[in-house]
Formats: sequence, C-alpha cells, structure tokens
Amino acid sequence: MRKRNILYFILIALLLAALLAGVHASQAQRPAPTIAPTATAAPTPTPMPLTLADQSGHPALMALTAEGTFDPDSGMRRDEMAICLAALLDGLPDHIAEMTDVAEGDAARAPVGRLAAAGLLAETAGEAFRPAEDVRRGELAGFLWRLADHLRDPEREGVRQLSRDVGKGLTADGDGKTSAEDILTRREIAVALERLAGRTPDKGRLILGEGGPVDVPVADEAWEYIADAVTDGETPRREPGVYRLCGWLYAADEDGELLTDGTYGVWSFGPDGRYTTGDERLDGYLAGALEASGANGLEGREALEAVYLYVKNNFEYKVTPRDQTPEEEGSTGWEFQRAERFFRYGGGTCYGYAATFGLLARCLGENARIVAATVNQFNGPHSFVVIPEDGIDWIYDVELEDTRPERHGDLDLFRIQNYYIYNYWYTPDW
Repeated sequence: MRKRNILYFILIALLLAALLAGVHASQAQRPAPTIAPTATAAPTPTPMPLTLADQSGHPALMALTAEGTFDPDSGMRRDEMAICLAALLDGLPDHIAEMTDVAEGDAARAPVGRLAAAGLLAETAGEAFRPAEDVRRGELAGFLWRLADHLRDPEREGVRQLSRDVGKGLTADGDGKTSAEDILTRREIAVALERLAGRTPDKGRLILGEGGPVDVPVADEAWEYIADAVTDGETPRREPGVYRLCGWLYAADEDGELLTDGTYGVWSFGPDGRYTTGDERLDGYLAGALEASGANGLEGREALEAVYLYVKNNFEYKVTPRDQTPEEEGSTGWEFQRAERFFRYGGGTCYGYAATFGLLARCLGENARIVAATVNQFNGPHSFVVIPEDGIDWIYDVELEDTRPERHGDLDLFRIQNYYIYNYWYTPDW
C-alpha cells in the first residue's frame, strides 16, 4: 500500500513537470510586447505679441460725414471697422493676407490684410471679407476675444471684459440686445472703441470744445464717447466766458473748465453746465421759442433779431391780474415770473415783453439787462432791454413795437440808441 502511494506521488510530479515545460515553451515562442508611442498634439502657434496704440496725441477713432453728422443709429461697414481697429494696434505684421473681395487700391486693403495676417479675423487668406456688410455683435465680440490672446495683462483682461460687454449689449443703450446677429449701431461702436483705446472722455472739456456732431444731442447717454471718438487732437481750454454750443449756453470758468452750479455775469448754470433760469417750466418755454424762431440755426445779430420778431409777432399786449402793478424802478428778480406768465397767457405788459425777449437774448449769449425804468417826458413806468456793445447801450423795446398799428407798428425799435424815439430814463448799471 505504501509503495502504491509513492508511485502516485511520482506520477503527479512528472505530470506537473511536463505541464510547466509546455508553458515555458509557449512563452518562448510568443513575440515580446511593444509599448505604443503616446499621441502628441500639434504645437499651438504662439500668438503674435501686440499692444494697444499710444493715445497721447488723441487721434480721432471714427470719422464724421462731410456734413458733420455721425449717424449714431446706423451701422458701420466691416471695412470701415477694420480701418478703425487696425489703427488702434501696434505690432501688426507688415505683410498682407490677400482677401478675395478687397481690391488693390482700396483704403481698407492694408488694414484688413494685416488683421487677417495676425489671425484676428474669422476669415483667413484667400477668403471673402464682405467689406460692405455692417458689423454684427458676434463679429466684434469675437474679434476682441481673439485680440486679447495677443495682449499682455492688464490689457488682455480689459479687452476680454470688453468682448463680454459687447456680447451682452452693455457698451451702450442698455437695450438688452444680445443676439450675435444684431447690427451694432455707430453709437455702441464709439463706446467700444473708446474703451478699447483706454480713453475716458472729459464731458466738460468736450462741451466747451467743438460741441460734437451736429446730429447727436448732449443729452444722448453716449454723447461724450461719440464726441471724444471723433475729436482729432486734445480739446483746447476755453478762455473764461459764455459759449453757445449744441443749441445751449455754457460757460468756462477762470480755469477754462465747464462752469456748473454757478453764476457768470447775468447767467446762472445748472449741474449739467447749461444756462438755466432756475424754473424748469420756463426753461422749456425758452427752449421751444429758440427752436420755433429759427434762432438755433443763426448766429449773432440775426439770431437776436429772430427771437425779437418771435416775441413781437406771437404774443399780444394784455394785462393779467398779477401784471397790473408796475415793478419798482431799478429792481430785479421779477423777470422770471413775468416771463413764465407771458408764455403761459400768450402775452402781458411791457414787463413781460422785456423779460421774455431779455431771457431769450441771454440764451443766445447776449449780456442782456432787463430794465424796470420810465420813459418819455411823462416818466411813465416802462420796461425794455439794454445790451451794451462797443461802449454803447443799445436799447431793444419790443413792446412799443407791437404789431397793432395803434401801438407804433410802423416803428423799428430793435437795437436803437437812447433818445431815438423816446427818452428812456434808467441808470446804466441797473
């Protein structure tokens, strides 16, 4: 029995030895494993380093039309936009990437080609640029995002934020338009270009400058960006005095800065720098009269005569209950109430005539004094306007030159010297 067990163990050992020998033989015949090489992505080209152009000379970022208009609500052609953007960048390549629809000799050929060569356009060389199409929101936002890759901080992050704001419609208007297919208005483009150029408009200096485009009112929320964008060179400081700009009267103080919340001579100016009577309703009446008379489109004596004739021809002599008592000789401070009632009731006495014409004259920048005095040999209470010029007190008496024949409709009392028709008794420094 014991011998049989020994034989079993020997057989099992032989079988295991044979099995192990077969495994080793099969491994020896199998080829050695290989390690697959790791896939390597193609190297991303380093963006060409660019910088934003120096603005120390304050070049114009956009151009006006020949008529001096800005057309704020219209779009901007893609070729015009390319010219504006290329001018704001330093370091663009000198070589030009040819675009199929930008012809040689075209003013936009070099700007478009250089932007394309730098990889800033969605289009590449040999493609169509579509120069006559208007710029869309997504196009400008995309351009700015690509541009940021070429800049260094802090310029890079500033341009990226501008790209986000353009995409979200936050650069102007606040109208919530965020579609990439929106046509950008020139108003919004002006704000974007100003921010890209790193410029902060000085509204006061701009108001006292050329006044900005004729078709953009100062009340426009983007006015200062637009005015600054089209201004070529620094805005010079004004000499102290009053200036009629954009249909409104402003003043420069002794430092040449816009005067706000202050007085200058016979004028008072509000927080926006505009001349004001302190009465919002009266200010509205005066603005309407300047527009209706045509004086806004005139200068000097022509503008003054336009408001004189407007008062003469559009109001009538009437005595309202509060106008029955004459004003004290040499007194002031009654002009605003008299003029407001004159507009409201469509006429008044000589005090209303003088106050209304005198305030309109002040709106035009005239140093008009509204006088409560007497007239003729009977020293009758009367009011008229005195405007000094070249050492002479010129008198304007629109009430006595009333349109009714019985009230001297044949007289011309616009800019006369004293004693011409009547004796005007007043003290020059009133």
